[in-house]
Amino acid sequence: MARDKIAFATAFKITMLEGIEVVFIVIALGAGGIGLLLPASFGALAALAVVVALGIVVHRPLSRIPENTLKFVVGVLLSAFGTFWVGEGLGLTWPGQDWSILGLIAGYLVVASIVVPMCRGRATAATSTP
Repeated sequence: MARDKIAFATAFKITMLEGIEVVFIVIALGAGGIGLLLPASFGALAALAVVVALGIVVHRPLSRIPENTLKFVVGVLLSAFGTFWVGEGLGLTWPGQDWSILGLIAGYLVVASIVVPMCRGRATAATSTP
């Protein structure tokens, strides 16, 4: 089986970026007080172990889901979490606090479920006209 070098390089760079981000977070938490570097490091290692274990468990089921469906779901989740965090950064008080993320996910899912078919129809009409 041939490997896609560009896809591999992209995945490697993204993984490295996320890994470096975790290192910065651990250092920032560790610098926050005396003796916090060790607990922050153990927390990061525990998170790594959980992510690796989950990756091993869900790899097969996720590989059966079409790629565009995964991208759609990830887009909805990123939009919802991003909206929540921007609101938090602006000092917004969310109704239901963290539970409002579920409402944001539902809202973005409804809007995306309406807009995507409209965009598909428009794209199909644009490509079929001579």
